[in-house]
This record gives sequence, C-alpha cells and structure tokens, in this order.
Amino acid sequence: MAAPEFPSTVFGKSPSWGGFGSLRFLVIFGASYADVGYEYAFCIPTRDEPLGVPFPGATYAEPGEPNWVGHLITNYAPGDAPLLVYNYAKGGAQVHNVANQVRVMYAAHIGAPERPEWAPWTSADTLFITWVGINDSAWSCDHTANLEKLFEAQLTLYETGARNFLYVNIPPIDRSPAKGRRENYIAWNTALKGAAERFAAAHTDATVMIYSSWDTFNALLDDPEAHGFPVGDVRRAGGAIWYDFLHPTSKVHDFVARDMAAFLSAQPAYVRATSKS
Repeated sequence: MAAPEFPSTVFGKSPSWGGFGSLRFLVIFGASYADVGYEYAFCIPTRDEPLGVPFPGATYAEPGEPNWVGHLITNYAPGDAPLLVYNYAKGGAQVHNVANQVRVMYAAHIGAPERPEWAPWTSADTLFITWVGINDSAWSCDHTANLEKLFEAQLTLYETGARNFLYVNIPPIDRSPAKGRRENYIAWNTALKGAAERFAAAHTDATVMIYSSWDTFNALLDDPEAHGFPVGDVRRAGGAIWYDFLHPTSKVHDFVARDMAAFLSAQPAYVRATSKS
C-alpha cells in the first residue's frame, strides 16, 4: 500500500502575497514545536530581539538551542532586516487552545482594532502561521469538529486584516519514539487539507498555503544518514533526531526551517491576470 501523500500546497494566492522577501512580520500560533517562551503581555519583538525574548527563547529542543522559528529568522529569512515574530504558541496546545491564542492573546495584543505603534504589521507584509494537531491526534481520528473550530479562529484573524496564511501539517508521529496511531495523523492531514482548500475558496482575497512537515520528517527518517543522522537514532529518544519521546532536536528543526523557507521562496508574488484583447 502506497504511503499517503501530503505535499506542500498553495490553495489560493492574492494581491496580499508579495513573495517571501516582502515579509516583515510572522504571527505564529500552535503547540510545543513552535513555542519559544513568548509572553504576549510583556514581550515586544525588536530588531535586536526579533523573537521578543532573548534568542533562541525557551524551546522544546535541547536547552539553549533554537527550534524552527529561530532557525528560520536567522538562517533562511530573505533580506537584511530581521523578521519580527509574535509567537503565541504554547506547549501542550490543542485546537481549543489555539482558538484561545487567537481570540484572547492575539486580540488583546496586536490584533486589536487600534494596533500598538510597535506592531505596525499590514496585510501585505505579515504571514500568519499555525501548527497544531499533534496533541489532538493523540486522542481521535475524527477531526471534523476540531477543524471547524480552528478555521473559525482563522476567520477571526481574517477579520482583523490577516491575508497571508500558512498552515503546517503534522509529521508522522507514529515514526517517533512516541509512536501512536498512524491513522490519526493521516486523518488530521487529510482534514486540514480539505479545510484549507475550503477557506481559500471562500476568501479569494487571501493567500492560503500548507507547508508539509509530513514530507520533511518522512524524507529525514527514510534516509537519516543523508541528513547527517545515525540510522540507529530514528526511533531513539534522547538521540540526534528526537530530543525526547515526541520533540525533535534543533538539527531536525533546522531542516524544517530550510524546507519551509524553500517552499515560501518558490512562491512568486501575485500577478493579476490580464484579459486578452
């Protein structure tokens, strides 16, 4: 039986998308894979401290090492100016927590009708990234209600001016030391694809994309040596691939950031179609 395919995909592109190089801000929601220890009530990202906390923040990788967010803004971001990051992701989060991140944390912070002067983001220079689902998939393979709730929260973002959306599907956690039920992760990625496609169809002035962490992790786990990892560490907690039973090491996060940046860089700025005379 062939392995399911969940490639990185662009579902819709709009005038909001000026290409990866046009971005100045990232707004991030999700769980432990994206958490940097950002406290929204106290942290203000700056040019000198783009994460809003001392680099690399408090991540779920090795102590003092960056996750994909840190790698993305230091190793792969285009241009000379740093990407400033407003990161509401929290370890252990499920969809209902992400909805809270959007409707409480973000709404009280940079999503308010009167944005603070230190958060001058616009629809055209900001990418909204959401990576959730691993914790939800530990308990169920029916994600219908969760995806409805997640995209209700995305509508809230849209209503505050968000127009560039990137969703990250979940990796094959059944191949991690945590294992788990493969069908649950497949069901999540299938449901996320359908929900993103529907959201794009309903909001044609938005740019909607999925980056496939599924593909990045599968490529790495299929051929660890080609990625600089020992074969024996594919399922080993505390090894070069998995920092613990569930969370990848900083080096794995670097591959995530590399592949995400490559995907975003491959998406040229929107060009309005011209009618033939």
